[in-house]
Amino acid sequence: METTLEADRGLISFLGNFAANVRLEDAPAAVRRQAILSILDTVGCMVAGAQAPESRDFLMVETQRTQAPEASVIGHGPRVDVATAIRVNAYLGDVFELNDLTGGHASIAVVPTALAHAEALRCDGRALVEAVIAGIEVTSRVYAAYYPTMKSYEETGIAPPGIPSTIGATAAAARLHGMSAEATGRALAIAAALAGWCPAEVIFGQGGTIKPMLFGSWPGSVATMAVAYAQAGFSGPARVLESPIGLYPTLARSFDASQVLSPSAWHLEHPRRKRHACCGYIHSALDGVVAMRLDGVDFAAAEAIVVHMPAYIIPGVSKSGPPTAPNEARFHAEYCIALAAAGADSITPDHSIDYVTHMELVAPLMRRVRVVEDVSLAHYHQSVVSVRDAGGREVASRVTCAPKGAPLDPMTNNEVRAKFVALCGSRLAPGAMSSYLARMDGLEATASCEWIVRSFA
Repeated sequence: METTLEADRGLISFLGNFAANVRLEDAPAAVRRQAILSILDTVGCMVAGAQAPESRDFLMVETQRTQAPEASVIGHGPRVDVATAIRVNAYLGDVFELNDLTGGHASIAVVPTALAHAEALRCDGRALVEAVIAGIEVTSRVYAAYYPTMKSYEETGIAPPGIPSTIGATAAAARLHGMSAEATGRALAIAAALAGWCPAEVIFGQGGTIKPMLFGSWPGSVATMAVAYAQAGFSGPARVLESPIGLYPTLARSFDASQVLSPSAWHLEHPRRKRHACCGYIHSALDGVVAMRLDGVDFAAAEAIVVHMPAYIIPGVSKSGPPTAPNEARFHAEYCIALAAAGADSITPDHSIDYVTHMELVAPLMRRVRVVEDVSLAHYHQSVVSVRDAGGREVASRVTCAPKGAPLDPMTNNEVRAKFVALCGSRLAPGAMSSYLARMDGLEATASCEWIVRSFA
């Protein structure tokens, strides 16, 4: 795999070179396995998301204006054009906030994009896995270079996933189209220029039901356009990432170019997956509360449940009032923590679909949850939960350094498969489920990819 970067070319050029040239043989076995599990996990989220009322509405709008029958959509028999398939499948996969956190939210943009292009181009399993590796690794490199020094949401109004995921989804699509390193670099630069700004208000504020478009649907749509434009000879800003007026100075105090340029960085070796159907910023505290409850802590008797979080995530997930819409429930720390304190071992899609009913049951507990800033905490995987009595005395506490699914406490391969079965069990008979999982295990050797989505169409 050639990864040389000429001094007078930008970081985007390096990423284009990487995406065009990476081969399965270059990747460690763990990366190849995790790429396939990322496909499996994302498809499971897509199947689960089809039950959401807003997903059904989205499917209706999108399929009314579809064109060429090129690719498949979960829950919709007729094939649709590539761009429509990407938008719908990505929306379904993101709606419940169950999709993984590798590279921010790389898979929900990369996997639907790769699946649709692979089906339309009649690619084999090897090509699909290579494209997914290229896309997730490109997204993760762009994201890792600036996330540790990211400016606050109040300062920029921009959430991290949208722009890196647009660049990564383009890498996956360009790879499947067999584009050269130079053309792929141009496509990535175009994608960065056309990417949506991913407004934080839509995600963490009162964003309505359009939010799932931002992390997967729109990045994949832009990726499809960027590839077409690059194939036609168009170009984009080669230094869009590192320029003094580029992405990194806009979103962060500084950036680490080595995170983009390292020839040995494999982010899929350390994936970040989810077991709770809510914002990943809340998972650490949720796991802490669940563990405390299972250890015998009586949250019902507590006067206050004080949750310490890193300062930068609090504006996104701590709310002053109850949730007023399903998407708000998925990004509501006090509500989700109250559910865990009341007996939920995990946050499920129903907790947001039927949030009104659940809210009535946990309202008294929710009023006792206090989210506070803790300067000793630097990453959203860290939290401290403290339970206090009526006199203000601490009666129990727990430090959580990583929620389940984080690199420090990863999901096993079997746990990812079990999550898929739980999400898709009602759509496949036991025998069909076993067959599907076996085919996924052997994906690198399969002659086609269309069955991955069409099994649920």
